[in-house]
Amino acid sequence: MLVLAIDSSTNSGSVALISEEGIIGETLLNLQETHSQRLMPQVVNLLEACGYKPKDLGGIGVALGPGSFTGIRIGLTTAKTLAQSLDIPIAGISTLEAMAYNLEYSRGYLCPMIDGRRNRVFTSLYRANNNIEVESKESLINIDDLLSQLSEIEDDIYFIGEVAGVYKDKIIKMIKNPNFLNSNFNLPKAAKIGELALNKLISGEGDNLFALTPNYLKRSQAEIQWEKKHNQ
Repeated sequence: MLVLAIDSSTNSGSVALISEEGIIGETLLNLQETHSQRLMPQVVNLLEACGYKPKDLGGIGVALGPGSFTGIRIGLTTAKTLAQSLDIPIAGISTLEAMAYNLEYSRGYLCPMIDGRRNRVFTSLYRANNNIEVESKESLINIDDLLSQLSEIEDDIYFIGEVAGVYKDKIIKMIKNPNFLNSNFNLPKAAKIGELALNKLISGEGDNLFALTPNYLKRSQAEIQWEKKHNQ
């Protein structure tokens, strides 16, 4: 099965082509340019570079977030449109889960983090030991509260994500055995989205196209303002 994977949940938008044999191609652009400008050209260019046409695709994988509200919407809308027009299955994958799988061959705790602004992060905790197990559910949490929760862990904790660098001094002060990564492992990647999606689709665990929704973990500012306006 040939799967096109899409991630636009953060600034580092990427697309990838995956099959049972492995990664065929991937492009990643860590830019400030909006995903609405670059996502479809990325998809078209990747397919052409790898010698495939849209009709060759057997499935779509897409990052559901958390992350950028606008980016998530753009990626999911693009993925659902392609899946519907090509009549192929789709699988949604957590951005945090995909980030954790950047270190799937490590041992210890994995703490992927995405900037949630106002000293908050989107995060979850995983444990890697031959396989990856979920230790805590995804949440939006104040960085100090998160580090307080993790402070009693004696094992290595790998902090994944560019925002880990922002809070590096705090992490070193509060965590017993912190580990930090270079940029290659800190970014969410469509290739990991594709691998996880491929496994779901092969197992017949794809998602319902029309029921698939973004994983924001919080309401957008527009929703908050709308509620305030109509509750006055």
